[in-house]
Amino acid sequence: MKIRLSVNVEIRMGQGPETGISLVGYMPDGTTYAELVRVFGKPRPFAFPSGKSKIEWVGKINGLEFSIYDYKSAVIPEKNMDWHIGGKTELTAKLLRAYFKCNSRRNENTGKVTCHTILT
Repeated sequence: MKIRLSVNVEIRMGQGPETGISLVGYMPDGTTYAELVRVFGKPRPFAFPSGKSKIEWVGKINGLEFSIYDYKSAVIPEKNMDWHIGGKTELTAKLLRAYFKCNSRRNENTGKVTCHTILT
């Protein structure tokens, strides 16, 4: 059985969690800093108490709090290609990856996004 599902996504950057979230997934393999900036804007500096993370993006996707961060990376953020997703549910990571994949293909001239993706 196949199900066709259409989801409207609302994302609000800068309105993210300060505490209470943990690792729920990862951004797609090979995701670059430049791609994250293009889709989510500039990150905020993040001083993880133990120094395990340098920067992060925070926000809400359909009301679910998330963060994208560079946990224990040995390279500078601009060269990193290993990004963690923090949240409270795995659905948060699935929605975030789908949103990222769709917006990575946004038409620069029109700003329109036409996307069909599978939640992974």
